[in-house]
Amino acid sequence: MDDIDARILHILSDNANATATEIGAAVNLSIPAVNKRIHKLQQDGTIRRFTVLTREEKVGKPITAFVLLVLQSASHAQILLDYVEADPDILECYAVTGEYDYILRLCAADVKALEDKLLCLKRRKGVVKSHTMLALMEHKFRPSPLPDIPGKEFHP
Repeated sequence: MDDIDARILHILSDNANATATEIGAAVNLSIPAVNKRIHKLQQDGTIRRFTVLTREEKVGKPITAFVLLVLQSASHAQILLDYVEADPDILECYAVTGEYDYILRLCAADVKALEDKLLCLKRRKGVVKSHTMLALMEHKFRPSPLPDIPGKEFHP
């Protein structure tokens, strides 16, 4: 990946609907060259997919919670993962190190729906401990890491 690819990724991360014309003007490339680079980034797996990011409150799911789970043993992991995969309100799931085995990010319409979701999770075979944290305010959200652009490094 070169600097132009990195700049294209930054443009697309801000606006996945940016046209090849707009991107080409920003990176000084022709439309076919931009399209070729985007296609290459898709083919090599750098760009996994284009998607839609919604506002939780606009789709009726304003509650965000993070749930930490401990499983009785690793043999119960697949049961949990099958449940997580099937539930569209569980947005993310990570196996983690430390006291807990998994962390989930989920959404809910209201506190009652959240409670129902938590009870379902706790009833999964093998779940022995959970800890839930409600998100109060989102201060930063970036759905994917981006490459560094030379000359635009972060300096705290």
